Amino acid sequence: MGYILAADIGGTKLATALFSKNGTVLQTLEIVSEKIDGEILFGSLIESFKSLCMGASVNSDDINGIAVGIPGIVDVEKGIAIFQNNLPWRDFPLTGRLVDAFPKSQIVVDNDVYMAAWGEYTTRGFSQESLVYLTLSTGISCCSIYKGQFLRGAGMAGEIGFCLMEASEASLESFVSGPALESRGRKECSNPELTLKEMMTFYYKGNERIGAIVNEAIIALAKEVYHILVYSDPHCIVLGGGVFNHHPELIEAVRKEVKLYLHHPLLQGKEKRIEASIYKGESGLHGAASRVCE
Repeated sequence: MGYILAADIGGTKLATALFSKNGTVLQTLEIVSEKIDGEILFGSLIESFKSLCMGASVNSDDINGIAVGIPGIVDVEKGIAIFQNNLPWRDFPLTGRLVDAFPKSQIVVDNDVYMAAWGEYTTRGFSQESLVYLTLSTGISCCSIYKGQFLRGAGMAGEIGFCLMEASEASLESFVSGPALESRGRKECSNPELTLKEMMTFYYKGNERIGAIVNEAIIALAKEVYHILVYSDPHCIVLGGGVFNHHPELIEAVRKEVKLYLHHPLLQGKEKRIEASIYKGESGLHGAASRVCE
């Protein structure tokens, strides 16, 4: 029986999973990501894979495929981690190093948002449809899939965090990402220890100062989603990533705000295409495993 190893590596955590060939999750593991030494980070990845295999009594020779999602710029064809803003890899030959450790396995390496998008696409049974996956967490980015193909552009398609805010040169990421919201909350409340989780608790309780910050972010996100709707008219827009996954109320708030912009008869009702992630925090792992099964 063949098995698949999948990894979703972020600046905060390194998540791995062992899948059966039919896509069933057999084992999962999560550790803190190494932020300074690239070799230590790679060693942690290999050790995580080995721990999963040992826990399930699986021999490494029975691993048919390995898929890894990482943030930043990735050379998908060569499997090179070119630039990761929150990981210690620069031009790191990830596929080559994985081949050395698992010579009998098919290796797939891609951007983590693309992996997550693929997980959401396949779990909906899509094949000819278009889908945009928008992730909001440490940063903000999106991935578009059309008829089962990624729209990669020249290599940086979907980096909407660089979009400029209205009447400002501030980027969308510097305004609505998790760290950005946290920073604004700390400044507004004069509390350097305030966390985003605490901010959202205040928001739900009706705190006006925090409410103003969150509502501004909702409007900015809704306008970006509106632009996606009118530009590419996808069958589905999935709002995922840590912030949306932990606070589904924000998804409903964005959906309601988008609806306010859909005045033209041809646009009305398109807010219903905005959906929450099905796999939540495991979208990247499921998407990675599905890529190997293609």
